Amino acid sequence: MSDVSFYDNKYRDGEEVEKESKRLALKFLPAGELDVLDLGCGSGMCSETIAGLGHKVRGIDVSAEAIEKYNARGLDGQVMDVEVGLDFPDESFDVVFSSEVIEHLVHYQRMLQESFRVLRPSGRLILTTPNSAFWIYRLLGLFGRTVSELQHPMHLQFFSQRSLRQALLDEGFTIERSSGHNIYLMVPDPPATVRPLFRKLGLIRELRFTTQTYFWHLSNLSSTLNPWFAANLLFVAQKPSKGDGH
Repeated sequence: MSDVSFYDNKYRDGEEVEKESKRLALKFLPAGELDVLDLGCGSGMCSETIAGLGHKVRGIDVSAEAIEKYNARGLDGQVMDVEVGLDFPDESFDVVFSSEVIEHLVHYQRMLQESFRVLRPSGRLILTTPNSAFWIYRLLGLFGRTVSELQHPMHLQFFSQRSLRQALLDEGFTIERSSGHNIYLMVPDPPATVRPLFRKLGLIRELRFTTQTYFWHLSNLSSTLNPWFAANLLFVAQKPSKGDGH
């Protein structure tokens, strides 16, 4: 189990940080009326978007502070630790959405197993996580920096595209889509007078959690070059239908 007090303090003192990778992951959700579990829902930023698409969304998070804010938005959330187990019957959901959660877990296999269990046949797991083989990490590794120094201080697992794909296959999922939030250029936050030019050039401004400073990046959602250029990996994995012999 990860350090719950860290997350309680985080949500007590502030709000979630909007990230481009989460915005892109939400595009994988169709409009409709599906039962969606937001696993590691935080204070509900993604769940509000999911509900806005017409889905029935429920959220779980290990932090009671997060769930208090989540429910204050009018959403349906519960305090739950996926590493202990999800308190839902088998085949309860059409979609499990989990953005940048798996890397915070000690027993990440338990999260994949529980997601598989609560999904209905042909249900989908939409999953994102940082790519620990990202070119910036490889470059800084030449100067003695490790991935654990460069990512969020509570990251306990470090995935590449290959290792995450294998982890999903090991738990019985099939891979429907493997994409990356590919970043080709990163620059520090310039003076305010320069920012309009950056926007015109297509760069996106984003807050880095580790340093609490802003940076700008030129990026897109891509299905190619992910082992090198993806800062974040985005997978859509499907639970086989009963007719597939599983």
